[in-house]
Amino acid sequence: MTGSELIFKAMADSTRQRILRVLSAEELGVTELVEVLDQPQSTISRHLKVLRDAGLVVERRNGPLVLHSACPVSPEPVDSVNAPGAGHDDNSHGIPAIRDRLLHWVAQQPLGDELRGRLERVIRSRRAGEADFFDRIGTRWDQLRVEAFGDAFELEALTWLLPSDWTVADVGTGTGHLLGALSARFAQVIAVDPAEAMLDAARNRPDLQQARNISFRAGSLERLPIETGTLDLAIASLVMHHVADPPAALRELRRCIRSAGYLLLIEQETHHLAEFHQRMSDRWWGFEPAALAEWTRQAGFATARTHPLATARPTARRGIESPKLFALVAS
Repeated sequence: MTGSELIFKAMADSTRQRILRVLSAEELGVTELVEVLDQPQSTISRHLKVLRDAGLVVERRNGPLVLHSACPVSPEPVDSVNAPGAGHDDNSHGIPAIRDRLLHWVAQQPLGDELRGRLERVIRSRRAGEADFFDRIGTRWDQLRVEAFGDAFELEALTWLLPSDWTVADVGTGTGHLLGALSARFAQVIAVDPAEAMLDAARNRPDLQQARNISFRAGSLERLPIETGTLDLAIASLVMHHVADPPAALRELRRCIRSAGYLLLIEQETHHLAEFHQRMSDRWWGFEPAALAEWTRQAGFATARTHPLATARPTARRGIESPKLFALVAS
């Protein structure tokens, strides 16, 4: 049987026409089609096979479900009369033209009140089931997202708000947990840390093995191994409280950042958590945001704004309480 004969055979049945009208409006599973069409499942499955064989219906797996929809067509149907080779029944232009014309026609036919009413009930039921799913797993949603996608995809997405031709430094990079997101977005990334062991760990991260735009440099915040005025953005995350002279470190950062560049600091708020302070070998017991902002302006930055990081909630892991965090943005 030729392609056009399969199409005309499929369209000759009124039930198959109704299935196509419904699937032109909504992607549905077999059990949902059974409810909408009010037909036995065996009947729906038989008609779906005829429609699939004719290229009028496609299916997609969504977990354990198989969803069916009308075959997608071009925005405007191909003119089967004027198409090249239109006179040949199974020409590669002629069959798609016939199919697209019929599917456009089907999609424009009204569903009717009864059919539309049953379809709307099925969709409402599906949405209620989706809501039940989120109700069931709501308390574990954050954990499931991290297990599925990791914990840095939102940071990676946010970097796309910034120009891709920037040169960015991660000062005090440690083991380089920010470097994957930074190297994927920016032209050049400079990773600085005073500890060679930390730099080696960063170099050997599996997610950085293909990166060719990262420069690893040993150096401290007080004496940065970076040329003057080369950075568009400098990031120092949880580094300043390890520095002996924060005002001098801020002046050094100002030296490395170009006139229109930016500084991002993430720091601990002032605290009195002795066990945390000792375990982290900190020099400073955090900072008052206003005081750190004033030091930043004195270092030569025109503006310095601070914001508490509400998502960095203090926790008591293994009995050690941690301080609150804040961000400082300067330019």
